[in-house]
Formats: sequence, structure tokens, C-alpha cells
Amino acid sequence: MARDGVQMYWFSQLAARDGKGFDELMPEYLAMTAEAGFANVETGLTYCATDESTQAFADRLKRAGLGLAGLYSGGALHAEHAASAVQAILDQAARAKAIGCPGVTCNPDPIGREKTDAELATQASALNDVGAGLAELGLFFGIHTHAPEMSHNAREFRHNLDCTGPTVGLCADFHWMYRGGGDPYALTEQYAGRIVSTHLRNSVEAVWAEGFCTGDLDYGRIKAALDEAGYEGPLTVEIAWEPRTPDTRPPLQTLRMSREYLREAFGV
Repeated sequence: MARDGVQMYWFSQLAARDGKGFDELMPEYLAMTAEAGFANVETGLTYCATDESTQAFADRLKRAGLGLAGLYSGGALHAEHAASAVQAILDQAARAKAIGCPGVTCNPDPIGREKTDAELATQASALNDVGAGLAELGLFFGIHTHAPEMSHNAREFRHNLDCTGPTVGLCADFHWMYRGGGDPYALTEQYAGRIVSTHLRNSVEAVWAEGFCTGDLDYGRIKAALDEAGYEGPLTVEIAWEPRTPDTRPPLQTLRMSREYLREAFGV
């Protein structure tokens, strides 16, 4: 299976910029992704919320000639009703498997403050339940992170991994490790054996770059750590723009340049 992919978050930003809906433009974005030379995409697991939505999504992928690098979910896994969030992920994942999805990436919902020890314990139990359920389906499960989980020496990030079992992996989003104040190289080396998926982004002088390119993060060091661990999973480019990000090229050109840098950086 081809390892290269694109996380579709950036396309939702493009749609918003143009005053249009992401779902309305998804067929166009999928075709553009394929034209740029990518083989896979990652988007929301909720596209597999029902049998009907799953089939419609599968039809879109087929028309574009694309596969899936995985699908992304949130979930209130820290709360009293965590069991219902776990079941929703597993139900959607079962449908996703039927259309070729290899696994699920999950960023447990942030709550605007640090989670308590009790909330983190509930979350770890729920993550174990998701991981076990996905393993039974033959799917990988990777925890994703944004900045909140990286505060206080990556307290939540580390708890999510240190207090869960082997069916719970890591979707390593190297730039969010960096943006959140962590050391992406040290964390990659420490948790390399848990990595089941990746999100690849870079910044230039601390501002998210227009596409995936050389910049603040040394992807040569990251590749070396992944190679040392024998990582062979998805390599998913996730472009994202913030207010000072340049906007100088048509989207197709940005995707093509990002695909070329992925080839240069990782040899895929």
C-alpha cells in the first residue's frame, strides 16, 4: 500500500476562504489531490457515521482514484459518558474498514483547561477500550495531539501513552509537539515504537509554511528516528495556514510542491 497521503484540513480552510462549503467542494479537492500525485487522504471519521454516508464517501474516493491513510476523530473520552464516545468511534470504524480504511487517529476533546488526574484516568481507560476494539477489527489506533496536551512537560500527551497498552499507538504530529513546547526529536525517539501514523507540517521562522517544505523542523532527524524504529506506516502531509502564512501559489501547485518535498524528505 502506498504510504503517502494528505490530511484534508487545509481544504476546509480553502473552502472557508472562498466562502463555500468543504463538503460541496470535496470532489474537486480529491481530484486535485490525485492530480498532485498523492495516493491517499485522511479526513473525518464522521463520514462513516451511517451506511449511506459511508457509501457516498467511498464513491467519491473511487472516482478520484484515492485510498485512505486513515480517518480522524475527536471524542469526550475524559467524561462520564466516555463509553458512548468509544462506541461511536468503534461503530464508525467498522464501516470505515469496509471501504479500506487502515486505522483511526483520535485527538481526545480538549476542555479549555488541564484535565484532572481523574479525568485523565477515565480517558486512558477509554483509549484502551478504543484500541482494543480497533485491534479486533484489524485497524491501527493512534492518539493525536495539539498544543493543550503538550503543556507542563507534555503531561496529557505522556499520560495518554504511558497509561495505556500496546493497542493504543501514536499519530505523531511533529509540528504540534514543537508548537506546544515539546522537543519533537526527543519525543519521537522516546515513543517511536508506538507511532502508527504521522502528520507532517513545517513552519518557517515559527509561521506555518504555505506547503510542506524545508523549515524550522529538521525532517532528516525525524526520518532517522522513524527508520531506527522500523516505522512503515502512513506519511500524511497536513498543510495548515495561519494569519501570517504566505498565499502565493494556486492550491494544485502547493500540493505538487508538498508531494515533491515528501519524496525528498522520506523517499516515498
